[in-house]
Amino acid sequence: MTAEELEQKLQELWVLEEDLKSYVLDEPARQVPTMTSVVEKLSPLTFINKDDEIISCSLSQLELKVAGCTRCKLATTRRNAVVGEGVVPAEVMVIGEGPGADEDATGKPFVGKAGQYLDRWLASISLSRDKNVYIANIVKCRPPGNRDPESDEVSSCMPYLKRQIELIRPHAILCLGRIAAHNLLGNTDTLHQLRNRWFRYESVPLIVTYHPSAVLRNQSLRAPVWEDLKRLANLLHIELPGKAR
Repeated sequence: MTAEELEQKLQELWVLEEDLKSYVLDEPARQVPTMTSVVEKLSPLTFINKDDEIISCSLSQLELKVAGCTRCKLATTRRNAVVGEGVVPAEVMVIGEGPGADEDATGKPFVGKAGQYLDRWLASISLSRDKNVYIANIVKCRPPGNRDPESDEVSSCMPYLKRQIELIRPHAILCLGRIAAHNLLGNTDTLHQLRNRWFRYESVPLIVTYHPSAVLRNQSLRAPVWEDLKRLANLLHIELPGKAR
């Protein structure tokens, strides 16, 4: 049991006791106190940090944890948690924002129109989720209405993603879109400012480009994305056809 869970139980017991006193002794119920100090003083109990559990998981264990995760309110509206898909270890780890309707329905990342477009991008530089790529998202559950994930939802999911990166051991990370870039880099520059720059996540080289869904809406972004893909191919020493260089 975690400290948070114990505190909740103590508060529930307090309310029950006060309700009984009020009923039996005709005394007004007292306000529920903050139990944090009580929990902290309880000894020799030790509490399990949920993030500590995650950092020691294997990938299969992580998948089970994500499938049953209730760390944030997205768990109440999802159909399927979307862990990720691809090969391990991977040449490239592609990280997007979060699942959409198609992904929520199937439990797989990037399977809608944007996902099919992404597969074409990867194929253009000899990459594939079946061969040398692993694909994941910042959050594992679909935000309702495809809204941006909220900060507490991101913070709940980031330990999963960090552990995935450790287990997948990519040679490079391709970061798709504003939400992914800002949360991985802790940098709130615009995508235009983040492109054409090299970053590192821990020790892994990272490239930022536009999200496929943004490019589907605005075809003028195709050229910059192709430049980013060529930079990624160059990093990985992937030989491109002469006309594609």
